[in-house]
Amino acid sequence: MTMIDWIVIAVYLLGIVAMGLWMGRKEDDMQDYFLGGRNIPWWAAALSLIATEISAATFLGAPEQGYLRDFTYLQFGIGSILARFVLAFLFIGVFYRLGVYTVYGFLTERFGFPTRNCAAGAFLLGRLFAGGSRVFIASLAVKVVTGFDMAMSITVLGAVAIGYTLFGGIKAVIWTDVIQAVILVLGAILCIGALVGEIPMSAGETIDYLRENDKLNFFGGGSALGNAYHWLPAIFGGFFLTMATHGTDQSMIQRLLTCKDSARGKLGMVLSGFGGIGVTVVFLVVGMLLFVIIQTRPETDALVQQAAELKASGRNGDLFLYYILDGLPAGVSGLLIAAVIAAAMSSIDSELNAMSSTFVNDFYKPYFNPEGSQEDFLRIARYATVAGGILLIVVGILISNFYLKNPDTDLLSIALGVMTLFYGALLGVFLVGLLTRGRGSNLTNIIGMSLSTLLIILINYKAKLLPALGLVDPAAPGNGFFGVFYEMKLAWPWFIVIGTGVTFAIAVLGMTAREVSRRYHAEQSA
Repeated sequence: MTMIDWIVIAVYLLGIVAMGLWMGRKEDDMQDYFLGGRNIPWWAAALSLIATEISAATFLGAPEQGYLRDFTYLQFGIGSILARFVLAFLFIGVFYRLGVYTVYGFLTERFGFPTRNCAAGAFLLGRLFAGGSRVFIASLAVKVVTGFDMAMSITVLGAVAIGYTLFGGIKAVIWTDVIQAVILVLGAILCIGALVGEIPMSAGETIDYLRENDKLNFFGGGSALGNAYHWLPAIFGGFFLTMATHGTDQSMIQRLLTCKDSARGKLGMVLSGFGGIGVTVVFLVVGMLLFVIIQTRPETDALVQQAAELKASGRNGDLFLYYILDGLPAGVSGLLIAAVIAAAMSSIDSELNAMSSTFVNDFYKPYFNPEGSQEDFLRIARYATVAGGILLIVVGILISNFYLKNPDTDLLSIALGVMTLFYGALLGVFLVGLLTRGRGSNLTNIIGMSLSTLLIILINYKAKLLPALGLVDPAAPGNGFFGVFYEMKLAWPWFIVIGTGVTFAIAVLGMTAREVSRRYHAEQSA
């Protein structure tokens, strides 16, 4: 990169840190630090949500999808849009009415502390892995630009995010996300303009070329069980995943709780979905234009050779980065790298603030210092932010090692797939609380969440777990239950559907049993 590019990146990073410090100058209490005083405009909350959803996983993963596949990734968006309407009219109003700091406060009101603690713990664990995956993906850009190894790239990126989130709270998160969302979209549009200028075909000829190469497909086929991009698991998985991430994940729902009232929060929820779909289309188009360029240039071209090397190593997601560095004018490259970093920051800062708010409000305050002052809680919140950041860095490094050993795994599957391990359990127990009226049983709620998570982990890692437990011989799997289970191919979007169903069913059965027992004893007493 040129000196101009480095200046652009440096100005961006310094500006973000400065904004975080500026936002933190009037953090008087927890409502300011975690909810922005409930005075954030709905459009800012929506843009912040879009920036967090996009993240570096979309900035790098969506072009990879467009380059390798087609438009079938948008099927997840169909389910996501449908889910947002349900969330707006089923979840948001309840959270505002209860005035909770975290969404897990709803579970306290509905079931009691044990269910709340289990759900909050599942969130912290799930967000740790999902956030670590996003830190890793974002650090790919830092690695390519600086030449640092992955561990150093992840550490540098995490440290910067910790710095401005530490002092600014949710207001710093949201307003820096607004800037980052603008940079993200502007960077992608500039890139499309540059790519179009390099393609030696008219717009119509380019569309025809993409159609001839099956790049304009919107609905996937193949196996509905084993292909994640078949329309059925994609739409159902997108619906359930968005219900979980935007209804039970503190890092997503928190920014919508900062609005003045529930009506504004609902508006931000719905419109952010349509905005997110539009941005995803832009990044998919970037990947498709890269495909056209790679296919129509001679084999001696530097970008074509780079693409071949990346394909051989299984790192197709890096192609967009190399194009940014080598194929764009000075200054534009710096802006786009800043956009990648922006995507990373918008994810990491959200993770840190949400994890901190969950720890303080759901664990520290009720169990360790219920009579503490606002100053005490703010101090612990900042300690928790630093601790959460360090943990995200560690997990990011572990996930980078996994990716290097499994190069066939695409970036979006890493970012989305890891979320399905825990979120089915969370969504299931929230749906029990919202769709049923009985008091319920903390015991069966916790059993349902635990069994759901264990089942999804078993399904996801059965290739290693079943042989290790001596239940299957990989060389000659039998036709028994475990043999059939071992050979079954199940796409990751189904994980969250199954997890939600298991948790909901067990919790409702427990609720029903408790009600039957109550009526029986009432009759006996009478």
